[in-house]
Amino acid sequence: MTLYNIAIIGTGQLGSRHLQGLKTASSALTITVVDSSDESLKIAKERYNAVDEIGEKTIQYVKNIESLPAQLDLVIIATNSKSRALIVKRLLTHSSVKYLILEKVLFTQLSDYEEIGVLLKKKNVQCWVNCPRRMFGSYSMIKNSIDYTYPIKMKYVGKDWGLCCNAMHFIDVFMYLTQDKTFTINTEGIEPNIYESKRPGYIEMYGTLRITTESGDELILSCLSSIDQPTHVEIKNGLNYFALDETSGILLKDGKKTKVDTPYQSQTTGILADIILRTGYSPLTPYEKSAQYHKVYIQKFLERYNEITGEDSKELPIT
Repeated sequence: MTLYNIAIIGTGQLGSRHLQGLKTASSALTITVVDSSDESLKIAKERYNAVDEIGEKTIQYVKNIESLPAQLDLVIIATNSKSRALIVKRLLTHSSVKYLILEKVLFTQLSDYEEIGVLLKKKNVQCWVNCPRRMFGSYSMIKNSIDYTYPIKMKYVGKDWGLCCNAMHFIDVFMYLTQDKTFTINTEGIEPNIYESKRPGYIEMYGTLRITTESGDELILSCLSSIDQPTHVEIKNGLNYFALDETSGILLKDGKKTKVDTPYQSQTTGILADIILRTGYSPLTPYEKSAQYHKVYIQKFLERYNEITGEDSKELPIT
């Protein structure tokens, strides 16, 4: 059996869930976990040990990138967005990496997108961005029912779901459903206030985003502080109507309810790793395409951020 070298950089909330997922991969893995925080490494160990092992696994915990093996088959970078570009550069200076998965929001500065894209090509790294709804059976079922002679009208409206932090997830799956078209963003519905995120050093905003494609497809994302209704995805397309409650796992299609899975990250990473390592394919969005989405998104949010604050910032502190 082939033994693969894997690394996870950043073991916060999401990184530790990726680690749990890797333990369930059927492939034989040597896993190196990197985090500068002793406390984060401790939590990562506890969470890893809480999961039953599938396949052969060995694991080690280190505090810096320079302790990683020189050759790595797959790396997952789950650090915060402000440090991610620098982490990618350090990693690819030290190690030869075959496959790379990055978390969103990718980077906080527009200049990083081109620079990292060039670096990935230079180092011959296949890279994807972890917006996992493309892997969900619910969205696959919806996509298979879409009538592409009609536009797709999609909404996600709710309270305190983290517009800046999480909008990219829904933009990405909207692009998946519309067959990855280009889009524009209207931020006029964003409220003229900046709020501190629950993550120190980052910000959040409230209000409504309107995303449209050249074909008339439309995505409306509303994150409000004063609304009392269940958050769900609603999609209209010709005669089709879909309502998806990801929390309860219920998909309503033209009045008929279907039970669907909304897997946690710890349930998808192992499957994803097996697919990538054995086939070189990933159902996630390739870096080049996701970077295009991100740049439109970051540019419009940055304009709105500077308009609200009166600054001329080059960095949008969202994660």
